[in-house]
Amino acid sequence: MATKKKTTAESAAPAEAATYVAKGPEDTQKLGRVFLIDSFGLIFRAYHAMSRQRSMSTKAGIPTSASYVFINMLRKLREDFHPEYVAAVFDTSGPTFRDTKAQEVTAVKKFDLKTQTFQEIEYKGYKANRSEMPADLAQQIPYIRRALEAYRIPILQMEGFEADDVIGTLAKKAADEGFPVYVVSSDKDMLQLVNERVCVLNPPKDNLICDSRKVEEILGVPPERVIDVMALRGDSIDNIPGAPGIGDKGSVDLIQKFGSLDNLLEHAEQVEKKTYRESLLNNKETIQFSREMATIDCNVPIDFDPAPMKIGDPDMNVLRELFTELEFTSLLKDMVAGVDESQTEYGEAKSAADIEKVMKSLGKDGVLAVALDVPAQSEEEAESAEEGQEQQGQLMLSAAPASSPKLQKVAISAASGKASVVSLDDSDAGKVLKRSLADANVEKAVHDYKSAIHGFDECGVKLDGVRDETMLYSYLLDPTYSSHTLPEVALRRFNVKLSGGLAESADITQRLANLLRDEVESKGLRKVYDDIDLPLVPVLARMEQAGVKIDCDVLRDMSARLDKDCYAVAEKIYEKSGQRFNINSPKQLGDVLFNKMNLRKPVKYGKGKTISTAVDVLQELATEHEVPRLVLEFRQLSKLKSTYVDALPLMLNHCTQRLHTTFDQTNTATGRLSSKNPNLQNIPIRTELGREIRAAFIAEPGHVLLSADYSQIELRLLAHFSEDPLLIESFANNEDIHTSTAVRVFGIGADEVTPEHRRRAKAVNFGIVYGQTPFGLAQTLGIDQKEARQFIEAYFAKYTGVRKWLDDIVVEAHENKMVKTMFGRMRPLPDIDSRNPNLRGFAERTAMNTPLQGTAADLIKLAMIRLDADLRERKLKSRMTLQVHDELVFEVPEEEVDVMMSLVCERMEQVWPLRVPLQVDAGTGKNWRDI
Repeated sequence: MATKKKTTAESAAPAEAATYVAKGPEDTQKLGRVFLIDSFGLIFRAYHAMSRQRSMSTKAGIPTSASYVFINMLRKLREDFHPEYVAAVFDTSGPTFRDTKAQEVTAVKKFDLKTQTFQEIEYKGYKANRSEMPADLAQQIPYIRRALEAYRIPILQMEGFEADDVIGTLAKKAADEGFPVYVVSSDKDMLQLVNERVCVLNPPKDNLICDSRKVEEILGVPPERVIDVMALRGDSIDNIPGAPGIGDKGSVDLIQKFGSLDNLLEHAEQVEKKTYRESLLNNKETIQFSREMATIDCNVPIDFDPAPMKIGDPDMNVLRELFTELEFTSLLKDMVAGVDESQTEYGEAKSAADIEKVMKSLGKDGVLAVALDVPAQSEEEAESAEEGQEQQGQLMLSAAPASSPKLQKVAISAASGKASVVSLDDSDAGKVLKRSLADANVEKAVHDYKSAIHGFDECGVKLDGVRDETMLYSYLLDPTYSSHTLPEVALRRFNVKLSGGLAESADITQRLANLLRDEVESKGLRKVYDDIDLPLVPVLARMEQAGVKIDCDVLRDMSARLDKDCYAVAEKIYEKSGQRFNINSPKQLGDVLFNKMNLRKPVKYGKGKTISTAVDVLQELATEHEVPRLVLEFRQLSKLKSTYVDALPLMLNHCTQRLHTTFDQTNTATGRLSSKNPNLQNIPIRTELGREIRAAFIAEPGHVLLSADYSQIELRLLAHFSEDPLLIESFANNEDIHTSTAVRVFGIGADEVTPEHRRRAKAVNFGIVYGQTPFGLAQTLGIDQKEARQFIEAYFAKYTGVRKWLDDIVVEAHENKMVKTMFGRMRPLPDIDSRNPNLRGFAERTAMNTPLQGTAADLIKLAMIRLDADLRERKLKSRMTLQVHDELVFEVPEEEVDVMMSLVCERMEQVWPLRVPLQVDAGTGKNWRDI
């Protein structure tokens, strides 16, 4: 019977080691603990960890990834351990004794795996393999030092010695004086310092504490033998040669067996494994040299003085200034102050005279800032509202705007620092305010104009004359931020934390209007604001108020079928996997797939450090086994059922019996609209299930739904931007672009194009739009990368204008760290110069696609604005109800169908002059699916 072979650590550690948790040395004398931070070790660790995930930078282009991680480590260290003494130790730039020692060695041996022999190679010196500090990391070091100073942590360094040696010396001296010492580092070399008074604290490993017992559990040897293991292993980063051919496992096995490096070298001829034996016999000097290089010098001429290390309160003003400069909004939230009340005049306007006084204080170019307040929702309404919506300073909408609580108070501000709260009732003050709100000559500033429209409509109050919409200003200037609520923008812009007061909200809106208006002007964004974003707001408000009609019977029947389908697929999964388990549990699913079924494990982890079972992982495994494919099918069925089929009937407004989604202008970096409560953008349209959900979207009796969809708008924009003659010719002649591409790329006649040719050409066309790589195209088409590369190269050989335009866009993106749409909308690209090739590649593909996708989004917005104006000017009863990607949906009385069909197509196709014609596919039907 086969037995599992124990790993080195398992064989070395006691039986209960797996559950052992170190607590660090006890401070029996109550002197206080000393924490010594291996600064550069942790900074480099933070930098490389973030480079593999995503990069961070400010709007000004200052990289911040390493700074953010390191500062968070400092905060966590203070919060979790409340250290009494702390110091941050840095390396110096000059040579150390190790560099001098390394000059004595001219050559070392290296083990060649192929020939199984040792070869002599030139030794280039200590740390010769280390590359120069990346420029984007070097930029962050001054900010990290500023953070340490703000946290009142002294910075220590000593010429001629590395930080390890300074830390080792201070740790030894502090321990000798009775202080418990925590070496804060992720470097395994530091484990050699561990003893009864010194431990190593590893922040990247969830603040893992390593005492002697934990060291032996991790490495398989006690702390006093760590240097021996390191001498055998060597260190490729520091260019410490070690013993060629022995490696990590061999080094531990040998030290465990012989007890020490000296004893091992003395009895090297007794080593059983030939390669190990020959390496030890032929490399004694190199191994001894490696031990010297790996040994931390604990005799650096530096005194241990705990007084300067005494922890103090951070300098909050400096930290606020630093976090604001680095745009660390999440860190600011816990430490910023509120609005300085001594600098404000907040009150209540109770009479008409009070309101008139505020209005008279408006200067010639002044703007009246308006903030709204609504009563708290009922528990039932609150449960249905989306999490995270703000209630103060802006109106919160539930899924049913027609039943939202009515406004009771409004705040107005005519100047920064001043604001008045007014009751929106039939009092004299309320009447004067209502007239002012409806007066288009009184220019206003509002944060979240659309919510304000809904709120005032509920009270029968018209809001006119809005000039400054500060949420839209914020979005135009910072489109990559995920939130543009008033508290978030105030925090980012003014470094203040709002209390939630209504007068305060009006005051902050006033201040933001003055600040952001000028920035929008200076960035060249005024035209896109005036022509698109601001006039679109009332259009979206009317669409939300109109809502869409839902056939609940269709969804009820579909839910029952999906129940049966989910059950059937689950049973297949259980049958094929040989066990029953919770398919919705990533942990249980991962255990079944990777441990019990032994499918190929991905190099990817999910939450809780479990093996990932994300969609991309399962999609790759689905090509090898049926169970992952079935799991993907089960997930899709379950998601559609819970997200749409079962949820939509519950979201109907009880007054209108219609579904009122909420459109969001500030949620995507490209400028595309999104929707929530529910998200209608994500209903799949290429699957039968997705189309069946659309069948539940119906028209009122006597009406039909009219859908108008831009045909291949991004490809047409590609022709417009690139001015490629072949693309322009194809669209001008109304050719099928995919057939034309197949002819040119595959070198065949038009009559020879098969459906498969066209499918591949279509994938290439749209792949070009999204900057697709040969790898991506190969996955899409199910072909090898070589063939996919040939397709792409053949495309660019024909469409040379496209190649040049894409290349120019990428160059421009690298120069400006951003790209723009045709109308000037910006898309910052902070990762465009990232050292991580995946991040950089994604940023470059984004640069290629954004002008196309963003311009397409702006064009349909312009069409919506003009169509909405047409509907009102012509007094048509038709209503625009939905916008999904490149499609508009209208609910049209049967007698207006011909008029609307002509009007919609004309407006959409002639929305803006391009080098190629825009084309709209339009149709009508009783439900959305059958159009």
